[in-house]
Amino acid sequence: MREIMTPEQVAGYLQLNKDTVYRLIRQRKLAATRIGRSYRIPKEDLESFLVANSTGPAVRQALFRRVLQIGERNPDLSSDTVLEELERGDHKRRSSKRV
Repeated sequence: MREIMTPEQVAGYLQLNKDTVYRLIRQRKLAATRIGRSYRIPKEDLESFLVANSTGPAVRQALFRRVLQIGERNPDLSSDTVLEELERGDHKRRSSKRV
């Protein structure tokens, strides 16, 4: 069963202010599901967020290995397609920061 966290729990885990967590959610940098008036964050998505935003080369390599594994588990979806989609999302995110 997947572990689910509240924004307050994520803030404690990351040692951040809870407003920062809500801002990351609103900016769509941290994946969250809205249930009623509350957000829930799967710990798996939090870990992906940490890996994706890491400056460590080994961690970034682990992210790319994970992308390849996703591609292997979904034969109709190539790893190239997954990487292209990630690059498009990254490009959109960077473009929106420039505005």
